[in-house]
Amino acid sequence: MSSILIVDDEHAQRTILRRILEREDYEVETAKNRSDALEKMGESIFDVVLSDMRMDSPMEGRDLLREIKQRDPGLPVLIMTAYAKINDALDLVKREGAFWYLGKPIDNDELKRELKRAVKSRGVPPVWEFKSIVGQSPPMKHLFKIMSRIIHRSVDQVLITGETGTGKEVIAKAIHEHGERQSKPFVPINSNAIPEQLIESELFGHEKGAFTGADYQKLGQFELADGGTVFLDEIGDIPLNMQSKLLRVLQEREVSRVGGTKPIKVDVCVIAATNKDLKAACDSGEFREDLYFRLNVIPLHVPLLKSRRDDIPILVNHFLQKFSKEYLDAEPKSITPRAMSALRQYDWPGNIRQLENYLRRSFVLSENEAIDLEDFPPDILGGAALPADFQVEIPEQGVSLEDITKEYIRVALAKTNGNQTKAARLLGISRRKLQNRIQNYGIDSQEFKNG
Repeated sequence: MSSILIVDDEHAQRTILRRILEREDYEVETAKNRSDALEKMGESIFDVVLSDMRMDSPMEGRDLLREIKQRDPGLPVLIMTAYAKINDALDLVKREGAFWYLGKPIDNDELKRELKRAVKSRGVPPVWEFKSIVGQSPPMKHLFKIMSRIIHRSVDQVLITGETGTGKEVIAKAIHEHGERQSKPFVPINSNAIPEQLIESELFGHEKGAFTGADYQKLGQFELADGGTVFLDEIGDIPLNMQSKLLRVLQEREVSRVGGTKPIKVDVCVIAATNKDLKAACDSGEFREDLYFRLNVIPLHVPLLKSRRDDIPILVNHFLQKFSKEYLDAEPKSITPRAMSALRQYDWPGNIRQLENYLRRSFVLSENEAIDLEDFPPDILGGAALPADFQVEIPEQGVSLEDITKEYIRVALAKTNGNQTKAARLLGISRRKLQNRIQNYGIDSQEFKNG
């Protein structure tokens, strides 16, 4: 699906155009003026910009076009203008690089035709498949779409944001491995793991004798990554005095070793990642604003696991298959429906990393073919464990499964103080199913509530 940015200072016109284009299956964003449009372009990637020529000022459309062409020369910009100003619009096409113009009032057929032509000129790629990244939820499909465009257009500066454990390094590796630099090195650098006094030498290298203990010439990580990708993890933790030097490297594409006198050219894609709010860090003086704007050319946000719960069953199966290959002497394992239900309900503060670690532990320690609730830490159930005080013995005369089910429901309700939602999670069934069984078995859930 191609994405269009509509820029017009008239709300009614933006609304009409949006409805027309959404019916044509375009993704549509709108902006009311030049600054709003540039902000939207900093947040998303568009395939075509449809802009009014005259907005708050007669020159605003021309100024926006020039800034777009500086940022992304290949991005088609369609100009909308009153018929009296057609000559001015033609000037934008000939001299400023506009794709074409549309006279107002807009002819719908002409609009659709020119948009198709503009999209075709852009060469929009299909969404890529990333085998190392698992997910089919809407947030992940959006992420894949942005990643595919970054790769297709050989973008060499990306900022990945997201909380700890969401998989930012996995995303960075996938961009590298699917791009034109895949045969060259991928060099990850964790800013937190390098002592402050060594970070310049680690990034840019040093000459022999540059400082006490520099007994040999050392190449920095940027030189080692030449032709490939540098992944700057936890970029928000880089000391302020290093931020200016990093900015120069990004601007000039050259490094200077500590103790060196000759700049060294480097050709690298720089992917930075952070779990911090860099804009807030800029406001507080902890991060250079010019470096932030330099890094934030293409922003890529990785969603929380709790915002993509539909992906959890896919992730669970992916990890269980992965562990089966890693532990060759282990039998393959599955997971019970109620355990899967509990995993889907949990909020995962540690995101995918926490899910993988919990599953690995359960895979190794569980003695059963199917991982069940008791194989997980208690916090998965909000501190509640699998009912252990209910012992089942089958007498000689047999037993009623209905009686066992009824007793388990009573135990679950007792452990959750009559909270049916939590009891349903314990039992691995939906709240509606639990309510039906409570009614069928004549259980009074009120008796389990404290006070």
